[in-house]
Amino acid sequence: MMKFDSAIIIRNEKNRQAIDASEVIRRKIERAGLKVVQLEFSNSKTIAFVLGGDGTVLRASKNLSDHEASVVGINFGHLGFLSPYEFSEVDDVMNAILKGEYVVMKRNFLEISQDAQKKFAFNDFVIQRDVRSHMMEVSVEIDDMEMGRVLCDGMIFSTSTGSTAYNLSAGGSVIDPLAEVVSIVPIMAHAFSPWPVVVASPRKICVRVYPRNEERYFSVIDGEKFEEYNESQAFMIKNSKKNLRFLCTKDRNFFELVHKKLGWGLHNGCGGNFS
Repeated sequence: MMKFDSAIIIRNEKNRQAIDASEVIRRKIERAGLKVVQLEFSNSKTIAFVLGGDGTVLRASKNLSDHEASVVGINFGHLGFLSPYEFSEVDDVMNAILKGEYVVMKRNFLEISQDAQKKFAFNDFVIQRDVRSHMMEVSVEIDDMEMGRVLCDGMIFSTSTGSTAYNLSAGGSVIDPLAEVVSIVPIMAHAFSPWPVVVASPRKICVRVYPRNEERYFSVIDGEKFEEYNESQAFMIKNSKKNLRFLCTKDRNFFELVHKKLGWGLHNGCGGNFS
């Protein structure tokens, strides 16, 4: 197991509880013998305590990956798939990690190439029409073979990590975070046939967009608008070797979160299972 010697604290600056909790965690870190550093000085021996919701983790994901820091998410948001621990559990979580009683979960990024540009998405890459534009035609090719063309408002290409975000809201499946796959989900398709498709990560995905009458559409990476277009474009999408490491205590399980956070298997949504 990795021996950690430093820690950083990233918090949601708009959440008063997260701000107050960060000072408490800072004192706990120092008492544990770790040095508190800034993000730019973090490395593979640094624990990143991220205080907020999944969005806070998402916004910090690329910088944390670049510095090879390992993440512990403390939930001050809503669902908490990337922030599975409550503030009340900090002492137990910190003790377990420092004793080496944890597992490392690596979550990969998508690599999106368009012309000479290359970007990375931790949750998802989305093609989406402008609110005033008509539906657009989107072609999806898998390993150089066209799977089909869809008239739709847009399309979501999600990592397994992002499967519980926009992907899920648009009708995609919850995916095991250990599965290195890409989920493809049309948005408001003008047909019944374009069901969500899950593609193995080694495959090459090419998406071609054909807007109507040169109307505007956008590419969106992890919820942030990346670029605006009004003509046909092609994007290459593949799984990346870039990843972000999460530290998980052995008592925490993704499928327990699916049950508790999403209510999977709850009886009539009322909190009890069938007997």
